[in-house]
Amino acid sequence: MTRILHAPADVGGHAFGLSRGERELGLRSDVAVFSSGPYGFGTDIDLRAGVNHAMPVRIARRAAFMRQALERYDVFHFNFGQTLLTLRHFGLAFDELPILRRHGKKVIVTYQGCDVRPFGACACRNPRCVAESPARQPRAARLTAFADRVLYLNPDLRRWLPTGRFIPYANVDPKEFASEPLPRGDEIVVAHAPTDRDVKGTRHVVEAIEALRAEGTPVRLDLIEGLPREQVRRRLLAASIVVDQLLMGWYGGFAVEAMSLGRPVISSVRDEKPGDNPFGDELPIVRSTPATLLRDVRVLVEDAALRRELGAAGRRFVERNHDPRSVARQVLDGLVAIPDRRSAAAAAAAR
Repeated sequence: MTRILHAPADVGGHAFGLSRGERELGLRSDVAVFSSGPYGFGTDIDLRAGVNHAMPVRIARRAAFMRQALERYDVFHFNFGQTLLTLRHFGLAFDELPILRRHGKKVIVTYQGCDVRPFGACACRNPRCVAESPARQPRAARLTAFADRVLYLNPDLRRWLPTGRFIPYANVDPKEFASEPLPRGDEIVVAHAPTDRDVKGTRHVVEAIEALRAEGTPVRLDLIEGLPREQVRRRLLAASIVVDQLLMGWYGGFAVEAMSLGRPVISSVRDEKPGDNPFGDELPIVRSTPATLLRDVRVLVEDAALRRELGAAGRRFVERNHDPRSVARQVLDGLVAIPDRRSAAAAAAAR
């Protein structure tokens, strides 16, 4: 049975969701991270080797796990432009990629955004982002040169990953996220959950809701920040409209969670060139920009039937396109032998 390792980061729960999908297909799949994040996404192995530990400790723990991983796993799926042993010193770089090739391991890499997107093409103003930007392209070139498969979750990244291909987020299992009716009542709650306000365009969301309230519209903004996933889910269930992000030209994992719960979603969606929007008209997200957000929210606030229609369409869309089992098949097709359904069911029952 093929054994898969996802490492060393999991942004937004995509790696963990994909790993659970792979398990349901009858494969052995684990997620190892340098350190667990604050949002409650699952993981199998916490290496306790993040930046909050001294460098000698980090290196020792990562190297020790790497030795074990060479014996345990057949496929190494690296996320967020990192490997387990990437080191840079005196202008030189060292990593385990040649070792993996010599041992006949398969390598998959998945990019999500600012792990490859240059600083100048991103709305982020984080000083750490600025410092890391020059290394992104050289690091991506090395990773993709060794990779058997290169994937990206945001369509604009194809510009910097010409050998890659798009896959959908796998951060939500529709079987675990049951859709629920939209709240009743006169006040409409609009939920927005920025991990970075500059990147998500939060200022424009706040301004739009304040303008609607000034008009006398019964609407309230629920700004969700710094909460674990379960609390975010509860807040989403209290919302009638969700605004995801307005500046990046694609929706994120938060939008997938919202759609899975039957909430209508507003987000920026770039759709100018082939490849900008892989789903075309099937995508049931209200396309918006900072200039049109006030109008777009107003339309949904005033039309309860449209909110219900978009919410139901979003749920169906997630079931068709974001199911982790389906995404796992796309990721592994032609690279890894996937057991037949009866074998997969037996393997899942045995765990």
